Amino acid sequence: MELSEDDIDALVTWSLIRAAHRAQRHLTELFAGHGLSPVQFGVLSHLATGTAFTQAELARRVLVRPQSISGVLDGLVERGLVSRGAERSKGRRNPLALTPAGRDLLALVWPAVRGANEPGRLGVSAAEAAELNRVLLRMVDERP
Repeated sequence: MELSEDDIDALVTWSLIRAAHRAQRHLTELFAGHGLSPVQFGVLSHLATGTAFTQAELARRVLVRPQSISGVLDGLVERGLVSRGAERSKGRRNPLALTPAGRDLLALVWPAVRGANEPGRLGVSAAEAAELNRVLLRMVDERP
């Protein structure tokens, strides 16, 4: 079988993987400059919504296995970025919340993340960025 570059570029999922790796490298560097990993940033961001999550729900939102989220949360609690309620029980909603230090760090990182998402930095127009995000969210969440 002989393929051309056009054949390879026509594979949407392969292009998506390539684009995701590029974006991940950039954001990982950005987060590291603030002492965060992408997963830690995801946890802080989701907790900033005020939604009550079980650890398993939070793990799904930040794309880690439920068994892995406990260590992530323990590290954030140790750093004083997240607080955990006194009562912890398996499978129940644990009162997780951002601390003032967690909110401050997120407020510091957020503008840089927003800047990394500017259409011009992504090489697309504002309309293309909005459409791309709509399509990606549909793919991720299987939205109609």
